[in-house]
Amino acid sequence: MSGRRKFIQNAALTGAAASSAALTSAAKAAENDSNYIDPRKPFKRTSRFKSELVHIGLVDGSKRGSHAGIWGTAWNPTDDNNYYKIRTTGMNLRYVWCLREEDKQFYRDKYGCEPVKNPEDMIGKIDGVYFADVNSIPVSHIMAKPFLEAGVPTFMNRPCSTSTGNARILKETAGKNNTPLMAGSTWEYTESCGDVRASLKHVKEIKGYVAHNSMSDFYTHGVHGIYYIYSCLKDEIRKGRGPAVAASYMTHDWRKPRGCITFEHETENGPYYGNLHEPSGANGQAYIRVFGSHPFDVEGKIPGSPGYFFFNTWNAMQLVIQEMFETKKSPEDSFDILEKTAMFLMAFKSVLEKNGAPVRRDELEGWELPVPSPWDPFSTDELKQLARIFGGEYVEP
Repeated sequence: MSGRRKFIQNAALTGAAASSAALTSAAKAAENDSNYIDPRKPFKRTSRFKSELVHIGLVDGSKRGSHAGIWGTAWNPTDDNNYYKIRTTGMNLRYVWCLREEDKQFYRDKYGCEPVKNPEDMIGKIDGVYFADVNSIPVSHIMAKPFLEAGVPTFMNRPCSTSTGNARILKETAGKNNTPLMAGSTWEYTESCGDVRASLKHVKEIKGYVAHNSMSDFYTHGVHGIYYIYSCLKDEIRKGRGPAVAASYMTHDWRKPRGCITFEHETENGPYYGNLHEPSGANGQAYIRVFGSHPFDVEGKIPGSPGYFFFNTWNAMQLVIQEMFETKKSPEDSFDILEKTAMFLMAFKSVLEKNGAPVRRDELEGWELPVPSPWDPFSTDELKQLARIFGGEYVEP
């Protein structure tokens, strides 16, 4: 497939300055349908006693590189699900688009949702869209563009982007069209993050921190630890108390547990440093201890086996995403997304190109992370095909 589809050209007209224009020819036709969903209007229930679910769409390159195969059980539960047998969100997966035909069949059979021929076929039928496949992250900024331009609230799975330049494209597209955008990790919405943020408000000066995160490989799960640290520190970082300016990552192999990342954080009183250990099987999913000016230390922990883990820990982010889809307001903004992306990429460049030596933030300009997925990654030709379908071009790093 080649060329920019008309729906992408038309969707560009749907920014805040032209919200009354047609989203797309397909969406315009759907507008006359009684079931049409305006993606920019907050979700409203018509009755307190009627079960009304948020309609969502999934753009998923491959079921093998995605969390949607698990998340789907929270959206469309059935008796044979491994994790959920009851509904744990107010969302319902209605439509899915995949590159590979066998993956479309997987979602049809497992969740009963409708595979669509073209991504644009979802617009006007959904309240929000998920981009869940980590294998398509190199072209995420291209794939999300038409949905962001059409005003569809968008969730982007971590690590969100393979370059700071592409992350800025996501930010600018969302901002220009006033569309909610979120790129998150489950760990960010656990209680411990809120507890740490609340306590740090009373700390005069941050001296440093030590943290750990249970991981498999760095690309898909080590990144959780970075997002966890950022969530704990983000209020202070936004005040200027500690944006990350450099990172070094020492490990025998980023594809396996064990290793240590050191971050340098900049403040008006000089830098402080934090360590993130990336083990497996440690005591807890994640942990942080922030050293503050005497007499303050602040701790947070995600237990290894909390009671009802899938309900009170793992499912928390799904409810936050649902809130974004309903209210059309994101729990984070472009500042947060760019900071998390920079922390992740500085560490990755350190291990890939510097043998663990520090990488400073300005070294990320013009740099793109090579496709590192250890699972079943897309070939270069498939990434180029994905980009063409969504109206862009993928250039191999």
